[in-house]
Amino acid sequence: MIRFVYTKNETLFFVLNHPCAKMEFNYKRNLIKSLLKEINHHFPECACLHVSEIQAFVSNQKSEEESLILGSSSEIFYPEQASGTFEPHCDDPKLQALFEAIKATIQTKTSC
Repeated sequence: MIRFVYTKNETLFFVLNHPCAKMEFNYKRNLIKSLLKEINHHFPECACLHVSEIQAFVSNQKSEEESLILGSSSEIFYPEQASGTFEPHCDDPKLQALFEAIKATIQTKTSC
């Protein structure tokens, strides 16, 4: 939901990864402002967190982690589970040849 947060000119920016997250964030903006004021009041060592405005926006740029995940190969390899030990019971010679070709393909993939 939140990619990162930064401050600039007393504005706290939240960079979000989805438009729905921004809508939800807008509902919570006043709560975040009041909590930041309470933190400054109760914890004087956090005075450097002086923020007068809070903004949020959605970034469509992919992070390095996301680009690595999306850039990796998505091919999935499954081991052949069939053994090719079936007997085709067919009268048509074309279908018989097709079944035999399928059986041979399965047997060669199983032996690898």
